[in-house]
Amino acid sequence: MSSIHNQAVNTLSIPSQVSIHFTAPNFTDCLPNCGVCTPHQEPDYVFFNLIISGVVLPLLGVFGLMGNALSAFVYSRPECRSSTNLYLCALGFSDSAVILTAIFLFGVESYRKFSVFIYTVHGSVSPIVYPMGHAAQVCSVYFTLVAGMDCFVVTCLSNRIRNIVCRTRTVKRLVMCVVIFSICYNVPHCFESIVIECYHEKFNSPTFELCPDPFRFNEMAGCHRSDNFRYSYYYYKLMYSTFVAVGPLLCLILMNISIIGVSIFGSKGGNMGDTIALVLVVLLFIVCNTIALVLNVFEDELSDHLGIYFNYMVDMSNVLVVFNSSFNFVIYVIFSGQFRRTLLLYICGGREPLRVGMVMENGRFEGLLCRKLPRQHRGISIPMEV
Repeated sequence: MSSIHNQAVNTLSIPSQVSIHFTAPNFTDCLPNCGVCTPHQEPDYVFFNLIISGVVLPLLGVFGLMGNALSAFVYSRPECRSSTNLYLCALGFSDSAVILTAIFLFGVESYRKFSVFIYTVHGSVSPIVYPMGHAAQVCSVYFTLVAGMDCFVVTCLSNRIRNIVCRTRTVKRLVMCVVIFSICYNVPHCFESIVIECYHEKFNSPTFELCPDPFRFNEMAGCHRSDNFRYSYYYYKLMYSTFVAVGPLLCLILMNISIIGVSIFGSKGGNMGDTIALVLVVLLFIVCNTIALVLNVFEDELSDHLGIYFNYMVDMSNVLVVFNSSFNFVIYVIFSGQFRRTLLLYICGGREPLRVGMVMENGRFEGLLCRKLPRQHRGISIPMEV
C-alpha cells in the first residue's frame, strides 16, 4: 500500500478513536470510498442546500462584489477622503474576499455531487481557501470595528483627540495591524483539514476529499480522553468569542449607542447622513453575525438538540454573512449624500450631477442629468492630518 493510502487510513482512524461520528470506510482499489468524512444528508436538506448555498448565496455574492468594488472606488477618491471612509474602503476589499471564499466553500460545494471535476477541485483547494475565508472575515470584523471607533472619535470626542487619531498615518498603521492580526489568528485553520485520495463510486473515478486533520483531535500533547477537545474549547469558544465575536460586538454596540445619543441630543456638527450610514452598517453587521456567533460558540449543544436542523441554521448563517458583506453599498447610496454625489460625479464622467427637482436626503432621486464641471472644481479633496 502506498504512503498516500497509509495516510488516508491513519487519518480515517482518528475520528473513531475519539468517538467522533463518522462512516466506516469501504475500499476500492486500495482507496477508501468517498463520503466517509461527510455525514449522511437527507434529500430535503440536499435540496435546501442546493437552493440556499448553490443559488441564493452566489447571486447575493455577485451583486455584493459589484457593490463593494464601487464602494472601494468611491471611498478611495479625493472627494471622499477621510479617516472613516478609508476604513470603509478597506472593508469593501475584505468583504469581497469573504464573498469569494464563501462562494467557493459553500456555493461550489453544493454542486460537487454532480461533477467529479468540481469534487476534485473543491477537495484539493478547500484547505487553502478555508483559512483565507476566516482571515477575510476577521478583517471585516475589525475594519468595521475601527471604522466605528473612528466615527465615535469624530462624533463624541474633542477635536484634540480627533486630530491625533484621524490621521492618514494612523489609518494605514491600523489597517496593516488588522491584516497581520487576521492572518496570525487564523494560522491554526491551516492545520485543521487534510486532503485524502478516495474512490468515488458514482463517477467510477479516483478523486480527493477533505477530512478533519488529526490536529483537530489530538488537541494537546499528553491529553487524556477526558481532556479532549481542548483545542476546540480554547480556540473556537474562548478565543473566538473574545477576539472575533462577543468582544467586537459589545464594543460596537456601546459605541453605536454613544454615537446615536450624541447625534440626537448633542450639538456637534458634521454630516449626519454619513454618520447614519455607518451606524446602519454596524447594526447590519451585528444582526447578521449574531447567528454565526451563537452557532460557533454553542455548536456541540445546538447540534445535539437540533439534530439535522442544525445544518439548516448553518446554511442560513452563511447566507447572512454574505448578505452582510454585500449590502453595505445599498446603505451608502441611500443614506450617505457624500458617497452618492461622488459616485454620480464619476458615473457622469467628470461632469457635475445636475439635479432636476428635489433629491431627498433619504436617497430618493427625481431625475438626474449631467453637466460639465469646470476643470478647476474637479477632484476637490477634504484635507486630512498626516
